[in-house]
Amino acid sequence: MTAGGCALCARAGALATTGRGWLLRTVHWGVSTHPALPVPGWVAVQTLRHTEGLAELSRSEAAELGPLLSRVSAAVTQVTGSPRVYTYSLGEGCPHTHILAGPPQGGLRGKAFIAALLDRDETLADQPAADRTAVRLAEELSGPTPR
Repeated sequence: MTAGGCALCARAGALATTGRGWLLRTVHWGVSTHPALPVPGWVAVQTLRHTEGLAELSRSEAAELGPLLSRVSAAVTQVTGSPRVYTYSLGEGCPHTHILAGPPQGGLRGKAFIAALLDRDETLADQPAADRTAVRLAEELSGPTPR
């Protein structure tokens, strides 16, 4: 797949021009709400340039990723109160490097929750709560970078 046919590349362009935009944007990465389902606290961390897996990251993209995931996880915990933040990356639905992160919900944990999320289980969706949580996450992520 080329960048021209990539849904996340197109989404990145749209986020740069809309009011909702990025929750956080760094030199190499963007953090936005979950692109497929409005689950409160769930975010996508994606490369700003088109890459199709971690092996394609530049050294600077790779160096930025670990601290960024730590920062995002801390913000999700702070905002949602969840001590557990799940992260996963498959690249099957959209071959663009992205990591999804967020708290378990709906009384589901582990593989049951991830399966429901992957199946886009509408019982997990809550657009108003996801929007409120996104505002709080953006505020939390706009503060100083934790050490």
